[in-house]
Amino acid sequence: MSFHIKISEKVTQEHLEKIFSSVFRDNYNDYGFIVISFERNINSSILRKHMVDIKKGLSEKCVHKFTKELDYFWLGRFDQQNTTKFHRDNAPSDSFLMLGYEPSKIKSKLSFADYHQLISDKNIPVDKYYELHNPIFKDGETLLQPYIQEIENFNNNTFQIVLLNNSDLNSNKTFGVLHKAEIIEQDLHQTRVINSMMLSLKPLHQSNNISKQEEINFLETDFISK
Repeated sequence: MSFHIKISEKVTQEHLEKIFSSVFRDNYNDYGFIVISFERNINSSILRKHMVDIKKGLSEKCVHKFTKELDYFWLGRFDQQNTTKFHRDNAPSDSFLMLGYEPSKIKSKLSFADYHQLISDKNIPVDKYYELHNPIFKDGETLLQPYIQEIENFNNNTFQIVLLNNSDLNSNKTFGVLHKAEIIEQDLHQTRVINSMMLSLKPLHQSNNISKQEEINFLETDFISK
């Protein structure tokens, strides 16, 4: 089992099947995340176009499986140079984070922790996990160690997409993971640009959270938030 796939010219149904089964998981055989790289040279605009295409393709699969579609909860583009603890981003219960990394001279590491499986294995009550074993504290992260997967040889020099299951412990549809970014050496004279979209499941006839124009702005912008 691998958490890497490569895209050549466009996102295919085969790619989408692999992405969906890996990320929208309902078991512990899949990782809950995937790393996507490219077999040809691309630029930031093409990267973001691939991200939107992946979102649309996955939304069709969500309609088929959950009778719900994927909506944007947020769209953004920013320079991120802060190390984090293992965490879940603040978003709806059924949510999925897609990160489009641009080449950077700033070396970093990316890791995931399967806290869902930890809770299952240790019979920890869901409503007590953060109270008793919060991973922002040392003891909580130590408990997670057997469930941590670091992306080996994370390539800071190329365009990549990372998609992860950000669903919380109350989700009755998929199993989420926690994620952690580690900056090896911060350099504020350089940039580490990440294109970010948080996706969430919504009823088919509910209005979209983000407009078509905002999606177009995401595809075309040169602006980078700090």
